[in-house]
Amino acid sequence: MSEPPVKRKYDSTSRRAAAAATRDRICAAAEELFVRDGYGRTSIRAVARAAGVAEATIYLTFPNKAALLDAVILRAIRDNPSETLATIAAAPPAEVLARVAASNALLMARAGHLIALGESAALMHAELRPLRDAAHGRLRAAFRTIADVLSEAGLLRGDAAAAADTLFGIASESTYLRMTEAGLSADDYARWLSDTLTVVLLK
Repeated sequence: MSEPPVKRKYDSTSRRAAAAATRDRICAAAEELFVRDGYGRTSIRAVARAAGVAEATIYLTFPNKAALLDAVILRAIRDNPSETLATIAAAPPAEVLARVAASNALLMARAGHLIALGESAALMHAELRPLRDAAHGRLRAAFRTIADVLSEAGLLRGDAAAAADTLFGIASESTYLRMTEAGLSADDYARWLSDTLTVVLLK
């Protein structure tokens, strides 16, 4: 009697790794095209061609072009050596603003142009607005965490809500891009941001 055929073991780890590599290749190609051509002029077909995948593969990974841009921005936000919010919030309160500024400079050096692209595109493309609003909500929550740390340490000039709004307004991609395009290095920007936030927010 012949032996029953041996079933091949399903390797979900390899499959997930391959899917992640494909997703990253798509995002890398999309980032290049978005920066070069803008959101409106970048097509899914062009991204597929640049990434070496079928259009259907992109639509299986991202429901639409807006979701693709959002993924590209989030990838850039993660792809930098800035400190995490949790690490900054756990630092001695007197160091928090300097570390926020240094982290912001690193993040914006990698992602500032993409964030600005998303903000600009959202003005013309309604499908991007919910994603932009969600990103703003996450950023406001992060800055509120920082403001609460400073408030609990008794360092703030005003209340935590106002401090969080100030952080949201000043530590933005538009401020980073204007300051660095005016000639400041990323390190100079970090020092300027730290000094400015200290003067505006602290007693």
